[in-house]
Amino acid sequence: MKHFNNRKFSLMNYMCDILFDFYEKNKLEHMCALESRMSGNYKTEDQKEWLERFGDVWDRIENREVERSVHKC
Repeated sequence: MKHFNNRKFSLMNYMCDILFDFYEKNKLEHMCALESRMSGNYKTEDQKEWLERFGDVWDRIENREVERSVHKC
């Protein structure tokens, strides 16, 4: 991971790294991707669509992590 290399690798941390790059590249305020979509923190329709796709992937990864933790118990 490029920006959060002091953290242990996980898909969630990797996703944070990707989102950080997106905000830097597009000169947008850094915040949660969902908050960005809800508050209009994007300048173009392409950025909005990217945030929507990112949110979909985030949700799938988060759901998978929850499922894994449930099955460990």
